[in-house]
Amino acid sequence: MSKKTGTMLVALSAAGFASMAIFAKFAYAAGANVVTVLGIRFTLAALLLWIILLITGPKPKLTTRNTITLILLGAVGYGSQSSLFFNSLKLIPAAMTAMLLYTYPALVFVASLLLGEEKITRRKAMALVMALGGLSLVLGTSFDNLNMRGVLFALGGAVAYSCYILVGNRVVKEVPSLVASTVVCSSAAPVFLIWGLAGGTLTLHLSLQGWLAIVGITLLSTVIAILTFFAGMNRVGPTHASIISTLEPLITVILSYLIFSESLQGLQLVGGLLILASIIILQLPNQDLTYQET
Repeated sequence: MSKKTGTMLVALSAAGFASMAIFAKFAYAAGANVVTVLGIRFTLAALLLWIILLITGPKPKLTTRNTITLILLGAVGYGSQSSLFFNSLKLIPAAMTAMLLYTYPALVFVASLLLGEEKITRRKAMALVMALGGLSLVLGTSFDNLNMRGVLFALGGAVAYSCYILVGNRVVKEVPSLVASTVVCSSAAPVFLIWGLAGGTLTLHLSLQGWLAIVGITLLSTVIAILTFFAGMNRVGPTHASIISTLEPLITVILSYLIFSESLQGLQLVGGLLILASIIILQLPNQDLTYQET
């Protein structure tokens, strides 16, 4: 029962994260801009996470090095990834943005290879080929109908998130996940608030649709998604949680089709499935592909 509950919680988390792109589209349609969306999102999320942390979570006990690292991860790493992702959503369909962002596990693996932290195996080599093949199919053979700025923003978001993961995994393994998430959100918030105030782009004069969309991003796609992921991961373990989380881009594709009639073309959908399959393969335990593997 515990594993079934954990699976459901991680799947719920994936649905929450997947809906972020949909809420963002509604916010943009209501006149919100990227800086406003992210400034309000991180501010509200940080406040809620601090309340939850101080009431029920582990008490923050951080070394100076870990504190500085988390602040930089939030202000520079996660802030950059979020900015690139949300800018991409303004220019290309949510389904494509989600698939392009989810090339990050392959990027993390390549970086780990270069850093000497991973070794190539037949299984992982196959996963990389699948990821690259899937990426080429998602983008298509012709770039005439693509907004290349949107594509570059999405791929840039994947690169930024890969760096965020590499640094986070190397430096703050001893920090409780909820504590790390709280500090990261708290560090990203002032970046966008100051940016918006300095540039005159931060506005609170939004329609009801705009506010509801941003609240949806904050509650469902940030706070609840983070909490349910950690709760589920504690029951099923990090490897299974990572595999279940690959539902995220698939759910985004489905929601994009149902709500906005956005869809990937035939070969693009095949490419997206190849990317998802490569992620699952990369998340499996470190052993080479054999006939006994399941």
